Amino acid sequence: MRGHRLWIAIGAAVGLGAGLLWRGVRPIQETPRADHSFAKMTESEIRNLDVALYEKRAAEDTASASDRAQLAGLYLQRARASGSFADYERAERVARQSLSLRTAHNGQTFSLLASALLARHDFVGALRVAQRADSVEPGNTNHLALMGEIELELGNYDAAARHFSLLHFDSDQFTVAARVERWREVTGHADAARRLLRSAISRVDRRDDLPKEQVAWFHYRLGELDLRTGQLDSAEASFRRGLAVFPDDYRILGGLARLASARQQWRQAIDYGNQAVAIQLDPATLGVISDAFLAVGDTAQAAQYARAMTASALEQPGPIHRAWGLFILDHGSSHDAERVLAKTREELRTRHDVYGYDLLAWALHRRGRDAEARSAMEKALAQHTEDPNLLRHARAIDAALATVSSRTAVNTGGTPCQSSRRTCN
Repeated sequence: MRGHRLWIAIGAAVGLGAGLLWRGVRPIQETPRADHSFAKMTESEIRNLDVALYEKRAAEDTASASDRAQLAGLYLQRARASGSFADYERAERVARQSLSLRTAHNGQTFSLLASALLARHDFVGALRVAQRADSVEPGNTNHLALMGEIELELGNYDAAARHFSLLHFDSDQFTVAARVERWREVTGHADAARRLLRSAISRVDRRDDLPKEQVAWFHYRLGELDLRTGQLDSAEASFRRGLAVFPDDYRILGGLARLASARQQWRQAIDYGNQAVAIQLDPATLGVISDAFLAVGDTAQAAQYARAMTASALEQPGPIHRAWGLFILDHGSSHDAERVLAKTREELRTRHDVYGYDLLAWALHRRGRDAEARSAMEKALAQHTEDPNLLRHARAIDAALATVSSRTAVNTGGTPCQSSRRTCN
């Protein structure tokens, strides 16, 4: 069945081509139910019934801020489980309605709204919401952490550092811990980030009142961190623990596809990737499948998935889907590289984080503009992020500059430069 759904989705994406973060919030409190038949229903089925209930209540009581806040939270939960951007849009709309009715004692709805905006890559809008939340409840730990996270995504590192430095939270505030973890990860403290995640996981695993996708997300985040830093066995263990909690988690299935690719287990990468995109057409996972088919010599399938990746990426919110941009730079033509460069510059007008500068540097490198690429790469490395891909790009750019420097020295009868960062005398 999944294979059938996948090819319908792939065909639609390719046809379109021819013509992207879970963000944690506290769980919705469930309405007590007397009907024991609910025990036989899945979490998704129960959530859909809750959505219908609160949609009805909101329609009947146009002045109820709390019903709309509950409904926004349910839409957000469903979006995180399925990857549905339509549900993120619904969550944003209903959260705005709730806040228009009441801001006092409605602080959690600010977080819901900001989370929906983050998922749609409206980082500037999300920051405005977080700042408004802080003005209503100054010094609130959740709002400070939320502002710090958004500023981190925008690349406003000094502002993020100020807000994170003000945080005082206990071990049960795992949502805050997750935001601090991301800060530690980006700023070159992967071990500290890992400790925060493990501490949070030890707590969410003991909770029976959290959505399964929320619990699974913490295992996914730890797996992603370990995968990115080369700890493949630990990454696999985290992914499998998360999948045991929520078997249809497309993010974890995509992570397992990337893990298999890192081990050059191409058929496993294809299998896990297909399971993931049958649930949600994630461009990054489509790219992994394309690379895996290319590795086993199936160029037709590789091209099919690459086209599907482009079609899906162009539907995503924001100026550019970064995984797609890197894929195009590594596989596409000079014309494609110029296209990625233009989209990257557009995004950098408002979002200037390390990964944006890394994409800019790699696009410039692919266009043969390595001196400019080196300047962008220095900004990408400025936070000392422990990401092998950043370091790989930096080494390639330095090697290209060194080659040019050496040729120049030979042609002029001089001595090659000792460093690509120095000018030959």
